[in-house]
Amino acid sequence: MERLVSASLAEVLEKVGPSIASGGVNVISVDAIRERSDDRWPRKREQVVTFVERAFGKLCQPGDVIAPLNDTEFLTIQPNSSRTAALGFSANVLKETLEFFLGAVAREDLRLFQVTSFVNGELGVQPVATGRLMGADHVDPQSPPTRRAAAPPADELKRLARPHHVKLHVESLGSLDVTIAAEPVWNAGAGVVVSYALQPTVQFPVPAEDQADAPISELSPALAADIALAVINRAAELLENLSVRSALHIPLPLSALAFSAARYRVLHSLRELPVGLRKFLILEVVELSQGLPPGRLAEVASTLAPYGRAVLGRADAETTQVAAWRGCGLHGVSVDCSRLATNDRKALQKLTNFVGGARAVARPCVAYGLASRCLLMAAWAAGCTHLSGPAVSLELLPVPGPVRLQPIDLFAADLRAGALSS
Repeated sequence: MERLVSASLAEVLEKVGPSIASGGVNVISVDAIRERSDDRWPRKREQVVTFVERAFGKLCQPGDVIAPLNDTEFLTIQPNSSRTAALGFSANVLKETLEFFLGAVAREDLRLFQVTSFVNGELGVQPVATGRLMGADHVDPQSPPTRRAAAPPADELKRLARPHHVKLHVESLGSLDVTIAAEPVWNAGAGVVVSYALQPTVQFPVPAEDQADAPISELSPALAADIALAVINRAAELLENLSVRSALHIPLPLSALAFSAARYRVLHSLRELPVGLRKFLILEVVELSQGLPPGRLAEVASTLAPYGRAVLGRADAETTQVAAWRGCGLHGVSVDCSRLATNDRKALQKLTNFVGGARAVARPCVAYGLASRCLLMAAWAAGCTHLSGPAVSLELLPVPGPVRLQPIDLFAADLRAGALSS
């Protein structure tokens, strides 16, 4: 893939007349993101540009070119693709970008144009009908609520629901049991579950009581890397074997990325995955300390960026001052809410403050470990864009594909629970 600057763009366009004639040149517009960003657009624009170029580069062919035309429009040139293939490719890049930054893809936000001519330095374009862009597999937020947009075979449901167990041998500790659970992540804006978080837990042998509750950050880099590799391997297994693919959140401990030997093993494992699978990985840097230098986080984020769909930074509590992560190249922020008490009357205020800091970094904000319905509602009201934890998991079959979950489903669950307990 080649990225052009405006100075060379006109020269290239003069030479791609055949590509224009065959329909291989299109224009992507992300103006919908700018419209919703208000005064945050100037600092968000670079993140959008990076995301569009990375999404284009994941599956493009040799000779394909992408170039920014202006503040919100990108020119895509695919000389070896048919009109239909080039249009579909550009539409997918646009939909992926809108979904990431806006949380949902609305028909009016899809703005794609086919280039029909280039005469006297001016592009002639024709808008593409919205219906063609939505696609048959698109989940429209305005469509009637259904519990499931795709129905995978029953055996696949059981396989994803079943906790995955891995044994690791550590010379100083003996055999360790690692359990990897797949937890649904609800996109609150779209009312849809389209991704799953792979959450590992480690059971230490009885003699290691002093480490029984040790966070991954306090483990050795080698052991942290072993756990990360187990999660990556589990993700690859699910993506290769399930008939309906979903994005998977992969937690990567900072300690496994901060030391060269452990980092090499993790990056090598990611690099070995097929490109078609890597586009479903959302990589999360976890166990980030409060005083971590932003430069160090930026280095880690840029190292991981080529190997997944997005890179998030996960705070270990809602009190973490994540605004300091601004400019580190993260595409979103997440927070572990498992230690937030259900009866904490200040939960909403705490989460609102956290989201305020997270918005300085990026719009997507994921809240994990929401143990009760009231905490889920607090996180939603505070502005978290994606929600996960027992309060979400209880309402869903762990379906490896888009699941429709509307607010009414959550309130209905409250009524069911009350009826069962009475």
